[in-house]
Amino acid sequence: MFGLFRKESTEPSVTPQDKDWIEKNVDWFIQTFGLDKIAATPFILPTTENFPYENLKDDKQFQKLFEQLCRLWDINPNEIKVKLFDDFASKQWTTWIPHGKWSDAGGLYSQEYTLDEKRFNIQLAKSNLNNPQLLVAVLSHELAHVKLLGGNYISRNDADMEPLTDLTSIFFGFGIFVANSCETKDIYWIGRSGYLPNEIISYTSALICYITQRDPTEYLGYLNTNTNALFQQDCAFLTKTNDTLLTKDKIESSQKLYKFYKQTNDGFANRHFDSVVVASNKLLEIDSKNVGAYNNLGYALLLQKKYDEAIEQFNKGIDIDPYSDYLYNNRGYCQLQLGNLEDAFTDLESSYEMNPDNSFSLRNLGAYYLRTNEFEKALDYFERAEKIDPKTEMINFYLGQVHSGLGNVDKAKMYLERSAAIKEYNDSTIL
Repeated sequence: MFGLFRKESTEPSVTPQDKDWIEKNVDWFIQTFGLDKIAATPFILPTTENFPYENLKDDKQFQKLFEQLCRLWDINPNEIKVKLFDDFASKQWTTWIPHGKWSDAGGLYSQEYTLDEKRFNIQLAKSNLNNPQLLVAVLSHELAHVKLLGGNYISRNDADMEPLTDLTSIFFGFGIFVANSCETKDIYWIGRSGYLPNEIISYTSALICYITQRDPTEYLGYLNTNTNALFQQDCAFLTKTNDTLLTKDKIESSQKLYKFYKQTNDGFANRHFDSVVVASNKLLEIDSKNVGAYNNLGYALLLQKKYDEAIEQFNKGIDIDPYSDYLYNNRGYCQLQLGNLEDAFTDLESSYEMNPDNSFSLRNLGAYYLRTNEFEKALDYFERAEKIDPKTEMINFYLGQVHSGLGNVDKAKMYLERSAAIKEYNDSTIL
């Protein structure tokens, strides 16, 4: 296509299984995040023009870099705390989520919550400051965690969380940094080869060039030797064969789904539930087995206190996916509002067993015990939900109610005043 390849290949560098994994996940990215960002900038280049920092050990320069990367990820830097540690043997942190063995990563991500806001922790080895490209790669990986885990797009228990995180970094434009840090090692750096191998990095990068119709020669000079050769092979394969799930028609279809998902998210954010209903029904017209659409449709009805109608939608979703904790949790909450306590407890307990980290499951179990006047149990579940996420809807209102039931007047007043101040919407009929 561009006349740059000395030897065209009719085979990709990846296995058929890896090729399928990459393409299905990139398709999911398009449906979830849209294509506009990578269409405009498929690859962020490691140039001094883009990153004009002379000394990243300087706190001000590091902060400017960090804020720049947060903007590229559309993440609020004020919700993130960065901590540097001396080496991989250091144990300066207290709470963290390890990525495999703790010594395998240049950075660590965790979530720390306060009563007022959700915050994310990113902990970096100081040695990364000596290598700007490596530092950007590690930070982009950790910011991908914030995007995926913080946005509840995936669970930290997902088997492919780490490779999917690096794949997300490539999709958001950091493919060159991911590629060039793949085999980076020094006295502290253990190596990133445990995340994605060069072949997957290469094919994903070539695929992004292909779907954005960019000239790959723009990027060859920035890639390390190993990835460079593989990248040329994969670009040649895609150009010659067009053998990919992500055809023009497929991309247009996924972009259409993205618009409906965005309409759903915006509808919930603005409490325009009719808009959510319209978008969810459009998604179900496209795919009648879209479990997420049934959940969103039911949840929009739940928030309008149309509990029987909501249960119908959750039932349809559960018939398709009997292991969706959100569907059981939402159906259980509806049953609770209707006074069907036995059915409510069965659903809420099932949801909790499937995903004990879902703050809404904990909140709703607390609501169940509040309904049965078991205040101590209710308080335990509400406090656990608050610890996981203090922004869980109605958590302050419920905490105020349970402290009132326990006779803790000052705490009840504090939580109820906070609930009123942040204008928590009371969707419950039980209080």
